[in-house]
Amino acid sequence: MKTIIKTLLIELTLNGKKPFKYEILAKADEKLGINDSAALTNLLMQWHKKIKRGFPFGKYQNDYLDLSEFEVLITKYEILFENCPHLSELYELKEDRIYFNDTLTPDEKQEILDYVDENYKILRHSYGRKP
Repeated sequence: MKTIIKTLLIELTLNGKKPFKYEILAKADEKLGINDSAALTNLLMQWHKKIKRGFPFGKYQNDYLDLSEFEVLITKYEILFENCPHLSELYELKEDRIYFNDTLTPDEKQEILDYVDENYKILRHSYGRKP
């Protein structure tokens, strides 16, 4: 795996968790705010997690992440991509979908999916009173 991709994946899987000094995502965090930046990167990581676990559905497809239902997300992803040009090493934002970069081989894609599966944990939130 290329060094820049590995570094980017480390930041993507840790985004929103503190304390961590972001380098690649720092400018995007400034522009969007840490909450929006973390929400956008979490959606990307969840897409990979769903593919790896074998149950893509709805907006999570094997070939792309569908944003068509969420116009506000498209605008925010445009800001993310503009302020983090290294994302283009992994992804391509085309209209209302995010694809893996065409230059990635199937083995590289699998390596990315494996990395995310091992290093990204989906946080579950429960609201309301606890018994």
